[in-house]
Amino acid sequence: MIDFPKIGLTLLFAMIVVSPTTFAEDKWKPEDPFAAINGEPIFLGELNLVLVERFGVNQISKLDIRVQQATAALLVRRHLALRALHDQAGESLAAIVDRQVESLESELKRRGSDLGRYAKERLSTEKAVRDDLDFKISWGQYLKSRLTEANLQRFFENRKANYGGGRWEVSQIFVAVDSADSDAVQSVRSSLANLVREIRDSDDIGQAFAAAARDHSDSVSAGDGGMMGWVEKDGDLPSRLMQAVRSTKPGEISDPLQSPLGMHVVLVHQFEEMPITFDDLNDIAPLRRDAANALFDYLIQTQKDARVSWLIKSLEPPSLDVASQEN
Repeated sequence: MIDFPKIGLTLLFAMIVVSPTTFAEDKWKPEDPFAAINGEPIFLGELNLVLVERFGVNQISKLDIRVQQATAALLVRRHLALRALHDQAGESLAAIVDRQVESLESELKRRGSDLGRYAKERLSTEKAVRDDLDFKISWGQYLKSRLTEANLQRFFENRKANYGGGRWEVSQIFVAVDSADSDAVQSVRSSLANLVREIRDSDDIGQAFAAAARDHSDSVSAGDGGMMGWVEKDGDLPSRLMQAVRSTKPGEISDPLQSPLGMHVVLVHQFEEMPITFDDLNDIAPLRRDAANALFDYLIQTQKDARVSWLIKSLEPPSLDVASQEN
């Protein structure tokens, strides 16, 4: 089974700092592979292309190694998804990609440039530019065919609680900690886990939680015993906190969970069901995003038997399923 970590763009941008922990950039060239899927290489040129375009840097070494690792993992996931897309679409998709590459070459020529110069400006190669276009076009065509209104409605019906359909009254304990300091994160997580056990063992969870929030929380709600009021959907709280809220029963508290800002524990006081329909949605952008992510994960799971090899070990992200890796 292939299990790569999902890291949001917000966290990636938060990690853009000069770091002493980077791989030796001058040792490797854009033509060198950093990973392979079933022996088919994925080249550094494509990684450089994505990093340069996303973060606007001209030296990859300026990016924290974790940003490079997260982007490398994303590229491997993209290539896994692309394998599935190629299996489904075949030659018709290849023809579309070829036309788009020709269009790019014509536009570059009109500007007095060419594909080679375009790639070099991005620390990349012509092949990497083509591979990047291949994914973007293939993925875009796939989404266009799948994210129909009927499919979005079906997706919504199975996940109503994510987009409304109820509200939760919650309190939280928040402890600020630098996510880049793994020792500090682990220390806070351990302390909060002990605090959670004490609260769960108390005679009155609500009172114990409120007292703990006043004593330990860094949130502005600490003076009110952590009370945050009613929340309904992603956006009212960060997505990960809302996931914890939805999975916590009224009268219970969550385990400690981490966000880019620190560690959180939430208490759900009560839940009120609020029926909602697809037509009630004012903004379907979050629904489209979640449906696209689900489709992406589905494509990757169709490739669960693929074998991923990391050829530049410093770019291998932590916490991968080692059963899918070659040594």
